[in-house]
Formats: sequence, structure tokens, C-alpha cells
Amino acid sequence: ALAAIGVSLHGRGALNKFAKEQQTGDLSERLKRDNDRTAAQVMSEVLQATTETLPMGEEVLIESTITEGVRIKPGKEAGGNPTIAVGALFGKEKHCDIYGLDMPKNVTQLCMGNDVIDGTGKSIKGLHSSLTALFLTESNLKRHLPDIYVQRWMSGKYFPKFNPRETDLIGAAKVIAESYNFSDIGKLSAFFLDRPRHYPAMDALNNAGVSTPFDKDGDLMPAVVIGMDELRFPDERGLTSMIGEIGGSAEWAVGVLPLVWRGGQAIGMLTSQSSLSRKDLDPEKKWKQRFNFTEEEFMLIQDARFERKPYFTIWDILDDPFAGGISAFGAITDNYYLPFMTGVVANAETGKITANVLVVNSLGMVECWLMEYKCNTNVATTTKLMASPKEELEKVSDAELEKVIGKMLDDEHASKRFRIFFNNEYYPAVIPVQNKMVLLHHAVDSLIERGALNECDRKIIAATERLARGWFTSSDK
Repeated sequence: ALAAIGVSLHGRGALNKFAKEQQTGDLSERLKRDNDRTAAQVMSEVLQATTETLPMGEEVLIESTITEGVRIKPGKEAGGNPTIAVGALFGKEKHCDIYGLDMPKNVTQLCMGNDVIDGTGKSIKGLHSSLTALFLTESNLKRHLPDIYVQRWMSGKYFPKFNPRETDLIGAAKVIAESYNFSDIGKLSAFFLDRPRHYPAMDALNNAGVSTPFDKDGDLMPAVVIGMDELRFPDERGLTSMIGEIGGSAEWAVGVLPLVWRGGQAIGMLTSQSSLSRKDLDPEKKWKQRFNFTEEEFMLIQDARFERKPYFTIWDILDDPFAGGISAFGAITDNYYLPFMTGVVANAETGKITANVLVVNSLGMVECWLMEYKCNTNVATTTKLMASPKEELEKVSDAELEKVIGKMLDDEHASKRFRIFFNNEYYPAVIPVQNKMVLLHHAVDSLIERGALNECDRKIIAATERLARGWFTSSDK
């Protein structure tokens, strides 16, 4: 809820503040990164503040194991978006310090999956169904899911596993229709992102009578609500499935776990992001070449132990999906799928802020929580306090930068916030070692070269190395 509030106060509809002629792709990407940064900052602070204050006997250590925004999208995104990266830890310092060693038996270790914002493009335009998303589970992680595109088959009802490489779209649709006891596949609807790579699949399903509702952005929320009885489109069909849709791996995992908790089923299959990102291929060729992996992509698949598991379910990712857990989705903007989930509302006169959060737990219970907060001072002060430290650092001169960072590090609370920002922003160039970091300077150079970071980031990193030597350890040891 608080992450959704942070984004709403800082960057909801941010693109609309610029004239049409100024709304370039570069501006949109910058604003999207700003919103990702805010969401990651607030979400991390809430997780850390909660875990470090739990009493003995209720202590937990949370490890981020699945995340979104890492991958490069050629010609569109430079990758390395601000996020809660894989390997981030939240808990008491004494527990983070011994992570990887013997942990006290009274400390519960949890795995977390997150997409700090699903529908980031919508968040900067103020459009519907943008939300924050995470899950926590007591299950151990069995395989690391690479942050590349995943093709998906989903239903709100359980269906037996099948090999998508041995059937076509219509065959898969028949399997999913049977899960609903539908007499024919014409009663199905299958969600897709509006991307050229999906047009051949949408055409094939349309010709067979399957409706294909689509959206420009955000394919996590549809996965969460697939099969809900009350959900109806204007043609009276429900949202029943995804059949061959291709999207991010984190969105697959974070959406599938609550779907399975609700009694649904999902299959995923890794695809070639490089082929699907090519600008010189028409939709038909993109679809046909979705498994034309590069050597680097195949190495990722092998490293994650998917080479003999071309298709998978959540049981291949988690040891025990029903070990106990909860997922939460905070509405930044009004939600199209669940209209009662209105976006964040801040009342400057009363100082009250409300946020809707959809919660699904491992028992399959689905609830919508209306969270109401009262600002200690006023909404303007709350907005300022939820800003990432980078907002202040980007405004100061080079001569003042080290002084401002030093001031942050001298304050206990500000230092914790800065450490969270540093981890969320520079994780592609950081190897976490228990509660310290190894900084990869060559990685910083390459991130700047491809536009994921800039020279201001280089100066922030250099100043932090000088002022917070205790945070870092050498890779030469």
C-alpha cells in the first residue's frame, strides 16, 4: 500500500505534465525509472522497518528471489531498472550478517518475488490497472527463473500439465476449455498484451471463436484475476485464460502463485527475447522464431537448469508453493478488472490517504483491504519523505555531492534509506556478500555506456566508496 502511495504522490500521471511534443520515448523511460525507483525505495523501507522490529520468536529474514526490470530490451529499455534485486535481504542486521551460514532456528526465512510496478507505462500516464506487486512464501526456491520472456498458458481452473511444444494453440485451448467444463473453446477468452509478436496467435484463436481481450501494458494483474466468477467483460464473457501470451518472467511467477493458490493452473516456457525484440521481423516471423535462442540465452537457460525442462509450472520454481504465504497488489490507479479497487486518493485538507490492496493467501482466500493513513504533518511532507535519496542528489552540484551524501550517512535513518537506494539502483554492478558488497567498476562503465546509468551515478558511487568503506569488501580477498 505504501509503495503505491509513494508512486501516486510522486509520479502518477507524470507524463501528462509535459506538452505533447515533449513526450518522447526517452522522457517516458526516464519517468518510468523514476516511478520504479520510488516504488522500490518505499517497498524496501517498509520491509526493512517491519523485519528489524519484530520481537524474538517472530523474527524473519526475507530474501528477494524473483524480480523484474533487469533485462535489456533492445531499442526500448536499457535494463537495470531500479528494483528490489535478486539477493536483497530484509531483516535484523545480526541475521543479515550471517546469511548463508547457520541461521538461528527461531528465525523464519522467507522468499520474496516482486514487480515493484506492474504497468509502469500506465503509472506515468495515469491509466487504469497500474499496481505494485509482491509475494512472500515460506517455500525454498528450487530454480532461479531468468529475467527473460516467458510464454504462458493459464486457467482459473486446474488442468493437467501438457507439453506446449507438442500441441498447437487450439489444442491448448481445448485443454483449458475442459478445465472449465466448457462444451467448446468458443466460450473462452484469452488475454494478450498488444504486441506484434502476439498477432498470429490472436488471429488463430479468433478464427476458432476464442475472444482475445488485450491491453497495451500490464499482464500481471490479468493472471491474478483469471477465472474469477464476478469478472465479466461487456460481452458477458469472463476472463478465463492466457493461451500462448508472452511476457516477463517475474510477472509470470508473481501472478501465477496467487492463481495457483486460488485453484488455477499455469504453464510457462522460456522464449528468445532477442528474436522477439528484433525490429526487422514481421509478426509472423517473430512468432515462428520465438525459440531461436542465442548462445547467451541458452547459457542462461542451462544455468537455471531449464535445458531439460522446456516447459514448467510453479512447482518447478518453488519447493512447495503451498508452504504458506501471501501476495499483495496495491492499486496505484483505478483498476479496470476489479472496479472497486480505486487508485490512491490523497486529501490535502484532512491529511488522509487511502489505498486499496488486493490480497491472496496460500489458503486461496481473496480479500481487498482498504488501507487508510493519516499524515503526521501533511500530505506535502509525506510526499517529500517518500522520495528516493537520488532526487536530492541529482539536484546538487558536483562540489556539494560528497557533502550531501556524507550528511545522509551521518544520520542513522537517512543512512539506512541511502543504503536501500544504493542497492536498488546499482545492483547490476554489485555482488552482495552477506551484509557487504563487491563493486564491479567495469560493470558500472558498461551500464553508463548503454544508458542505464549516467555520469551522476558514477560520482554517487565513487563518493559512497570513499565515505562508506565499511559497506564494501574487496574481490581480491
